[in-house]
Amino acid sequence: MSDRIKVFALAGLDEDGRDCYVVEINDDIFVLDAGSALPDKTLPGVDYILPNLDYLIKNKDRVKAYIITHGHDESFGALRHFYKYAPAKIYCTKSTMIIIEGQLSINEAKVQLDYQIVNPSDDIQIAGRRVRFFQTCHNALNSFGVAISTDQGNIIYTSDFIINFATEQDSYRFDLAMTSELAKEQTLLLMAESKAADKNGYCSPKHRINDLVEKYFKLNRRIFVACYWQNMYRIREILRLSIKYNKKIYCYDQYTEVMTNLILKASDSPSFSAANFVKREDLLRVKSDDLVILMFGHSDDIFKEIKALTHGLNSDKRIKLEPTDIFMNVAIPRPIFETIATRSMDDVYRSGCHVVWLKGKDVHAMHAQEDDLRFILNIFRPKYYFPVRGHYTKIMENAKLAVSLGIGLNHMNVFVLDNGMQLIFEPGKRPVIIPNEINGIDISPVIVDGKGITKDAGEIVEMRQKLGVDGTVIIAATVSLSEKKIIAGPDCQMRGFVYVKEAEPLLKSVTQIFIEEVTAALLKGADLEGAKNTIKDRARWFIKRENGREPLIEPIILTKD
Repeated sequence: MSDRIKVFALAGLDEDGRDCYVVEINDDIFVLDAGSALPDKTLPGVDYILPNLDYLIKNKDRVKAYIITHGHDESFGALRHFYKYAPAKIYCTKSTMIIIEGQLSINEAKVQLDYQIVNPSDDIQIAGRRVRFFQTCHNALNSFGVAISTDQGNIIYTSDFIINFATEQDSYRFDLAMTSELAKEQTLLLMAESKAADKNGYCSPKHRINDLVEKYFKLNRRIFVACYWQNMYRIREILRLSIKYNKKIYCYDQYTEVMTNLILKASDSPSFSAANFVKREDLLRVKSDDLVILMFGHSDDIFKEIKALTHGLNSDKRIKLEPTDIFMNVAIPRPIFETIATRSMDDVYRSGCHVVWLKGKDVHAMHAQEDDLRFILNIFRPKYYFPVRGHYTKIMENAKLAVSLGIGLNHMNVFVLDNGMQLIFEPGKRPVIIPNEINGIDISPVIVDGKGITKDAGEIVEMRQKLGVDGTVIIAATVSLSEKKIIAGPDCQMRGFVYVKEAEPLLKSVTQIFIEEVTAALLKGADLEGAKNTIKDRARWFIKRENGREPLIEPIILTKD
């Protein structure tokens, strides 16, 4: 029987993160990454966002593998939330497994994952089908791309990558030999990342910070280094420079210490030993000028920690910024964190220390740029091309680049899709795209707020947005059902939408509406729930008429017999 193939994204298209792609061959499902994403300012109060994985749960008996390409949240962050509902072997490197398990421990997630450890350039069988990996270069240890064999040709997924051969670090070397071997075969579909598709040239060597910061390690001054824990390549550069210039390394806080140990364990590198690090109790025994203090964080936490340090609000009062220090920020913020990043660094400048602040123009994130993509497209020369991983504008740039190369790609075989749209390949037929309205795949985002998970996030987000813009009115009272009257209150509180001088007349009017409706309800038979709805409607209409706002209104009625 010839293979019938479906390929689609549950998440990861027209967004940054939540990468989760499904390759369905006959009755077997292969899941390529299962990641999470950070919220932007349109999702107040949300910790992170997950793909909607109902499709995998409904088809759990057909899921044969989760292939996790590297140890970043956008590739594995969703696993702990849904894995028990749709379990299957997780294929990843030992380095990635260590990072995943470390994050599970930090988040106190009690879930048992079933791993199958692979090397970055292995050739294996999954569900009777040949699957090959090829090591790529990304800022996570031992990242890889994957090729799944079908009788129509290989389906190749690069995940995040750059072309980088000149490296002393085996964990970050692009495997040209394996990609060349794969290129000898027919590539049915290439799925390549898009996050930096709009940038000219190759990413390498602009991803390195060594040449930009080495001169500071030669100085006899204490150095602070703020960095995202996910940027393992950059962390390794800092550690190597510290050792090269006989600096002692100190972890700023417990989180940094945990993540440093985790990364060193995942790298399995003999280059670093306990002797290079200063124990917490020995901090004051080491000469200040010999210290490199590492500060790691996630999302905007790193910038909050920087701000706390500059204001003396850090937990370890032995550490204080001095004018003689060098503060090095190599955590390049995403656009949603630029405001807090700028404010925290303003405070660092005010401390009087020497500031080294690397930005996107100085050092590039390790994602495929135009020439990296040209390279990979020219090697594989796919029959069809599906740009993935990135916002729509970046995906479009990726698609236009592919069409411009003159390798047989055009508007008929390069696919710019939305999450949930199925790309179907049948032997002897042109590919067919099935839209969401027909295939019925639920792609609505799943939000995580604290330890809670919500699938129907729209109402919650809308309520929080309203709170952020229009504020809230809470009015409460206690009523006696036997006496049919209000016996305590009402107390009316307004927050976030009116100045104090304007509040008094509104308070009086809203309170009067509350008294009228509650009193009427008690006299008519105590339909207090109906009274709450009427209070909301009347108060909302009144406030909108008076000052144009529509705050969230919450009447609270306590009862006493």
